[in-house]
Amino acid sequence: MLITTPQTFSEKGKYGFGIFLSALGLFFIDLLLNVIRSGIAKDMDFLSWIYYIPTILGQSFIFATIFFLIGFLPFSLLFKDYRKAGIIFITLLIAAQILLILNTFVFSLYKFHLNGFIFNMIITGGKEIFEFGTWIYIKFIGLIFIVGVLPFIIAHFISRRIYTKFTGKRIIWICSILLVCVVYSHLAHAVAAATKHSGIRKCALAIPYFFPLTANTMLFKMGIQERENIDNMVYNQLSSDIQYPISPIIADDNKTSGYNIVYILLDSWNPSTFSPEYMPNVYNFSKQSHIFNEHYSSANGTQGSVFALFFGLPFTYEKEFSISKMSPLFLDRLIDLDYNIQTFPSATFLSPPFNEMIFRRVPGIMTNAVGKNSFERDLYITQKHNEYIENYDSDQPFFTFMFYDLLHAINLPNEYHKFKPSWEAADYLALHNDFDPTPFFNLYKNCVFQVDSMIGNVLNTLETKGLLENTIIIITGDHGQEFNENKKNYWGHSSNFSRWQIQVPFIFYYPGLEEEGKEFSHMTTHYDIAPTIMSQFLGIENPASDYSSGHSVYDSTTRYPHPVGDHINYGFIFEDMIVRTNHFGTLEITDQNLNLLKPNALKPSDIHEALTVKNRFYK
Repeated sequence: MLITTPQTFSEKGKYGFGIFLSALGLFFIDLLLNVIRSGIAKDMDFLSWIYYIPTILGQSFIFATIFFLIGFLPFSLLFKDYRKAGIIFITLLIAAQILLILNTFVFSLYKFHLNGFIFNMIITGGKEIFEFGTWIYIKFIGLIFIVGVLPFIIAHFISRRIYTKFTGKRIIWICSILLVCVVYSHLAHAVAAATKHSGIRKCALAIPYFFPLTANTMLFKMGIQERENIDNMVYNQLSSDIQYPISPIIADDNKTSGYNIVYILLDSWNPSTFSPEYMPNVYNFSKQSHIFNEHYSSANGTQGSVFALFFGLPFTYEKEFSISKMSPLFLDRLIDLDYNIQTFPSATFLSPPFNEMIFRRVPGIMTNAVGKNSFERDLYITQKHNEYIENYDSDQPFFTFMFYDLLHAINLPNEYHKFKPSWEAADYLALHNDFDPTPFFNLYKNCVFQVDSMIGNVLNTLETKGLLENTIIIITGDHGQEFNENKKNYWGHSSNFSRWQIQVPFIFYYPGLEEEGKEFSHMTTHYDIAPTIMSQFLGIENPASDYSSGHSVYDSTTRYPHPVGDHINYGFIFEDMIVRTNHFGTLEITDQNLNLLKPNALKPSDIHEALTVKNRFYK
């Protein structure tokens, strides 16, 4: 066989396409091994495999295409000798293959994909984290050579021999089929999410850097499936990788208080506004309650915060919990004790889907409020909660969950502006690092004042009805709201894990508490709330560590490292630093005021401890 040398740009492109196909095949094998090695494969049904095979083919196509466009195409134009472009391309592909192999091991151990935390452990950990014998290193190097280096060397020689067989028509056909796989992976996942097919949703978690489409709301609006039908669908239940609780729950019904429970949650509550000037009703009520001045949420966004409030766990568990249809043990216990459970959300509970994520076992809850804006909807839930309390005449205890949205919307009619100068409406385009936040913050304070008035109305109704004598009341925020306090040009939330986006007020009232108005200065978190209620009032005898990442709020045990964030952008708050990673896999280490620290500020042992805390409920 006559071997020719690629000369033209077209010929070099065909040679690169041969290596591209080899990379695609290797990546496909990596992703296949990932689901097998992680243990997810044993729970996958036939439909899951029909989904997974073309999906990882499409994802491998995306990976290979990125490296082809970055590592081969421009260099084949730059260099006349095709081998130079080939060497660069193959070097990048070998690096990618090594990373995917490492990711397979990481995912099987930690149930998340390779990221900045793991890189830090690998690079700086040394014998503090990894203690392997010489033979292990030899085996690993041999493995890398056999599955990472050698295949691409072979691919080079094969592609050099057969590149002339890659006609333009064949390349178009191959790429078209692979593009169909990519589109199929997202459309099929959207349907699986809407129809709650657990197998497909679970195996998708095993694919690194795969962010599949979900389109539940669109499918509902299109009439493809009715929400009621979807909610009542029967599907195959998968076994879970989660051990929740770690030990069987031991409950003593004779030790239950029988108290009603009221949760009042404020979206985006800046802790500095908890004062008699801005919140006279809540502040006065706190004087007959306990006040926790160092209370921290579990996330800088609503989903992670509410998840922790009920489950007592980091939001990184949510996908597996959702797929396995797990309900919070806190709500399970209320149901077992025959509590009447009602929700009063200002913003919809359908997106984020708290009706499914949290209240899946509670039929008929309110999921939407009536009103043209957050102010009207907040007034509506206040009215509805008051009506519920005023008309309640059952001996059955109740649990109500109120969720105010006005502090998140920061939008209020001018006639309610008490603190001035104040913006008429939030103008986010005007914000910058040197901007004076006073008019914006005053608009926010005006919203705080109005929500306080509504909460005061709720508390007054409970008192008038005589229910303060047998009702537990918790008032807190889902997360904070920043007004550039750190002078780093951060506004709002969901952008960092500083105290201004994580810290929230926490007021805890229950009948007969000692030392009314007592303030506590030790750190508490959202992970603590469910276990506190369950152990103190619902007869649960297990230690909090069996079913949560928290402690009793009265336990001053350190909460560091404190896991925060969601599935992708998560991190840990340490006593003297904040560590976070993101979907790019990068690691950022700062002090508590977001000033960057050197990488060696984070010890590998700290990372190991943090990951152990975060992943404690995996089997």
